[in-house]
Amino acid sequence: MHLIGYLKYNMEEICMKKKPNKILIVDDNISSGLLIKQIFTDENYEIESYTNPVDALIYTERKKYDILLVDIVMPEMDGFEFAKSFALNHPETPVVFISGYGNTEKNQIKSYDMGSFGYIQKPLNAKTIKAKIKNIIKTKLLKDELLREKEKLDNIFRFSSDEIILTDGNFDIITKNNRFFPINMKNFLETLKSFRLKKEIDLIKQFISSRQKHTSLDINIPGYCTNANLSKIYDTKGVRIGFLIIIRDITQSVMVERQKKQFIATLTHDLKTPVRAEERAIKMLIDGNFGEIQEEQKEILKEILSSSKFMGRMTDNLLTRYKIENDSFRLNKELNSLKNTIEKCVENIKYILESKNQTLKINYNTANEYFIYDEIEFSRVIINLISNASEYSKTGKNIIFTILEEDNKLQLKVKDNGYGIPDDEIEHIFDEFYSSAKRFRKVGSGLGLFITKKIIEAHNGSISVESTYGEGSEFTILLPLEKSLCV
Repeated sequence: MHLIGYLKYNMEEICMKKKPNKILIVDDNISSGLLIKQIFTDENYEIESYTNPVDALIYTERKKYDILLVDIVMPEMDGFEFAKSFALNHPETPVVFISGYGNTEKNQIKSYDMGSFGYIQKPLNAKTIKAKIKNIIKTKLLKDELLREKEKLDNIFRFSSDEIILTDGNFDIITKNNRFFPINMKNFLETLKSFRLKKEIDLIKQFISSRQKHTSLDINIPGYCTNANLSKIYDTKGVRIGFLIIIRDITQSVMVERQKKQFIATLTHDLKTPVRAEERAIKMLIDGNFGEIQEEQKEILKEILSSSKFMGRMTDNLLTRYKIENDSFRLNKELNSLKNTIEKCVENIKYILESKNQTLKINYNTANEYFIYDEIEFSRVIINLISNASEYSKTGKNIIFTILEEDNKLQLKVKDNGYGIPDDEIEHIFDEFYSSAKRFRKVGSGLGLFITKKIIEAHNGSISVESTYGEGSEFTILLPLEKSLCV
């Protein structure tokens, strides 16, 4: 079924209007008007009748009618002349000519040449004339409704800043309003193919074969970054007959977003060096490299060091997130001692644990010590998890870090006895920018667990969490030994 056939209307619904249908009769024989009034007495019709065509032109000039019935032979003016003059102010009103005299065949031909909707021969038959008038008015109302809908669509096409494309089931173009894509485009998929957009074509093909009725994807064509919304169009029997594609220009917003991300990346990169220098300087002060310091001074310096390390982790997380988003995140996997990596991580965050009088218990239950992984990124994972456990645990609580081999997998578990995670937050805990910090009036970027998950997935592993609100949480990392272990 062709798509145009789908754009049809229910004639009965269109014709069922509270406003009466108006019939105009112009006939020098008064009996014609009386007969038609009698025919439509009990129906929703308004009849207006004139015996003088000149008077009719004067009094009907500013009125609207659904149909005109006009006699051809009248003394003051014949029906053809009247219809021509009447059409100047009523171009959309259908005309039916009535005649009982003269050359019937000639009059019929002339009436249809003038665009008449019908020709009725006198004497008038009540059933025939009623059926004809009803059908003509239905057709007229249907035409009016279609014209109104067409005008709406034309306005949408004309004034929309989006590209609107209507295609058949094979993506052949039926109509479009020419905003971004070539004016002579004949097939949507073929045009994407000409732009070498294989990924986008594959996504659309997946959409076609799926049960989805709508989908959205970004399509970058020369000179534009766009977002396309595709919808399947079905006929009344549920058969897919085409597609509606609305394409929006998002070039400006994409450019602004890129500049914003570039600014953040540059800023965090520039912050990284002074933050690291600050950490080293404070640590040297705490270790007494510049002379002995009092215990109270040492405690203050530890607090400052914890804050400095927090800033360091935040800048690292922002830079890593930028690399992930721009597809420049790469692992440098090498053979490393997991014990040494963990010891370095603990050394890095020991002042955070000391500031809250917390104890980290490490249970190392694995036969192997050496594994293949990216030490810098894996260290970020360990520090993120232990720091989170410390942050969301009360002073004096224990944190348990367990490493073991089970079911041909390397498992790392970080368990705390902290506040726990509410059930409605667990499914979002690894989402980008999602943070529970505000709930505890703390500061957090919402990137730590998001980046942790990305790093673990880059190592072909997985991370999950189990939590009881008010009792604590346990994060579990699983890494396949056959891929991570160097034998």
